[in-house]
Amino acid sequence: MSNIVRIPVKAEESKPKKRNVYVQSASDVKRLLNNTINELRNGEIDSKSANSIGYLANILLKVFETEEVIQKVKALEERFTMITDQSRP
Repeated sequence: MSNIVRIPVKAEESKPKKRNVYVQSASDVKRLLNNTINELRNGEIDSKSANSIGYLANILLKVFETEEVIQKVKALEERFTMITDQSRP
């Protein structure tokens, strides 16, 4: 038993924490994807993480598009209501 050698476990290097990203528009998605591409190319993140970010960014773009369509429909409904109210005696 005296020939057992204990090897110290190397603590993981703590990476600096990245700032939170607040994506609220298509422009923010574009900026996020540009940063992600650069980080991937520079070896700062792995391809699995970059793929996940791309996937989630695509979902956000669909949400933004849906919100825009909803706003346009509401505006049209309001205009239609105004027109129909004015045409009533």
